[in-house]
Amino acid sequence: MSNKTDNIKKLSKKKKIVLIIVLLLILFGVFRIVTNRLEDTTVTTSDVINIKVTTSAITTLENTSPLTGRLEPIEEVALLPKAMGEVTNVYVDLGQKVKKGTVLFELDKTQMATSFNQAKAGYQDAQTNLSRMQTLYQEGAVSLQQYEQAKTAYTIAKESYTAASDGLSNYVVSSPIDGYVTSVNIDVGTLASQAVAAVTVANIDELEINTSVSENMINKVAVGDKVEVLVSSVSDTPLPGTISALSPAPAAGTLTYPMKITLDNENTLMKPGMFAEVIITSDRTYGVIALPSASVLIKSGKTVVAVIEDNKLVFRDVVVGVDNGELAEIKSGIEAGDTVVIEGQYYLEENSEFNIIE
Repeated sequence: MSNKTDNIKKLSKKKKIVLIIVLLLILFGVFRIVTNRLEDTTVTTSDVINIKVTTSAITTLENTSPLTGRLEPIEEVALLPKAMGEVTNVYVDLGQKVKKGTVLFELDKTQMATSFNQAKAGYQDAQTNLSRMQTLYQEGAVSLQQYEQAKTAYTIAKESYTAASDGLSNYVVSSPIDGYVTSVNIDVGTLASQAVAAVTVANIDELEINTSVSENMINKVAVGDKVEVLVSSVSDTPLPGTISALSPAPAAGTLTYPMKITLDNENTLMKPGMFAEVIITSDRTYGVIALPSASVLIKSGKTVVAVIEDNKLVFRDVVVGVDNGELAEIKSGIEAGDTVVIEGQYYLEENSEFNIIE
C-alpha cells in the first residue's frame, strides 16, 4: 500500500513539472510573437507632413503702431439750472433725440414772472415818458435837465427789464446742442439742484478718442492723417478715422503727446465708452517681398525659409529686414514667384516627405 502511495506522489510531481514546462513554452511563444510583431519591418508608420504654401510676391510692407482708448461723444453738456426752483414740467425722456433749442424742462417761475411783469411795465412807462419828454423838449416846453432825467430813467428801466427777462429765461431750460438725452435726474415736483446735472445731452453723430503717442511717433503723424479704428464690439473690420488734434508738447507729468482722433457715427452703432484700438501706419516700405513672420526659421544658427523646388524641399538662407509682427521683409534669398512653406515648416527637414494641403 505504501509503494502504491509513493508511486502516485511521483506521478503527481511529474505532471506538475510537465505542466510548468508547457506553461513556460506557451509564454515563450507569446513573447516571440510579440517581439516579431514589434520588429516587423512590414508594419510602416506615416512620416508624411502636411504643409501649406504661398507664392511670394512683391508688395508694400506697413509697420503699424496700435494705440488704445475709449470712445467719447464729440459734444456733451451737463445742464445745471441757473435758478433754484420746483420742477413743473419735464419734456424729454432718456435716449430721446433732441435738436438745439428744444425745451427740456421748466421750473416754477411764479415769483420771477411777477418781477418780470413789473420790470416790463416800468420799462414801457419809461419808454412812453421819454418819448413825451423828447417832444416837449424839442418844443421848448421842458428843460434839458428834465429831458436828461427821462433818458436816465429809461436806461435804468431798460436794464431792469433785460435782467428780469434773462432771469425768467433761466426757468425754461433748452438744449444748447443737437444730440441724445443721456440722463434725466429730475421729476415733476422735485427741487432742481445746482449741484447735480438735471439733464445731460450728448452728440454722438461723431465720436472721438483721446489718446497719446510716444516721441518715436510724434514726427510721423500729423493733423488730418487718416487712421484705422477697430471697435471689436461693433465690427471685425477697421473703421476710418482722422487725427483731428495733436499736441506739439507732452502732457504735464508725462512723456507722451496727447492726440485726438474723430470718426463718423451716423448709424450710431458705436456707443460712447466702447473700447477702441487705433491702428497708425508709422512706416511703409514699397516694392519688397514680404512673407508671414512665422515662415522664417532659425536652423543651425542660420535664418532660413522652407521652399518647394521641383517638388523637393530645400531651406534657403535669407536676410530679413523690417518685421511688423505679421509680415517680414525678405531682402535676399527669396524671389517673386517662389513657393514658400507657411505652415508645418517647424516639423520639416530637407529629406522630409510632405503633402501640400489647401
